Amino acid sequence: MKDKLKQSVIAITSANLKRLLFNQKLTQRELSALTGIPIPSINRYYLGNGAIPQNNLIKIAKALHVNPNEIDPSYQPTQDFLANLAKKTDDPELNFRIDSLKQLIQASNLSVKELADKLNLKPITVYKWLAGVNTPTKENIAKLAALFNVSVESLADISTNLTPQQTKILNVLPTDLTDQQTDLIISLIKSVLENAN
Repeated sequence: MKDKLKQSVIAITSANLKRLLFNQKLTQRELSALTGIPIPSINRYYLGNGAIPQNNLIKIAKALHVNPNEIDPSYQPTQDFLANLAKKTDDPELNFRIDSLKQLIQASNLSVKELADKLNLKPITVYKWLAGVNTPTKENIAKLAALFNVSVESLADISTNLTPQQTKILNVLPTDLTDQQTDLIISLIKSVLENAN
């Protein structure tokens, strides 16, 4: 499990570094000149072929004018990030489509931190989703769908036990309903449909 999490963190770090260099219109060579880190090392971090050592991470963060954890989410000196990441929460029953979320984030040019801020969540929560450790709650899936202007079904299969009629009704409900409100409405719909037969 920890190896999988480390690989996920390295991949996220690589994606963050690519995004920051692109947004700041810097080349790997220019970053090397700014930090004093050899170009082959910068290229290795850029391609996700290894973790960035803490001393180099701090140099890169200073050169890019960002916090180290905006590049490498595991940079949290006060706590063990991987141990925190490995803690399971949320709903394991949801068939959440991680690849869809990754594509949406990439297309939006949002950082994980920016996405978490928009959802009023901690970045580690989003990192857990991307690492496949946890799945978002139904409420957070609805928020993600609204934020990216996509259907809930494109992110998760949460209505497998509903009839097409119930799903159609559910799709027109406001996306800001809580799980409890949604479940109550579903049970009311089921009750009405059962009594109508």
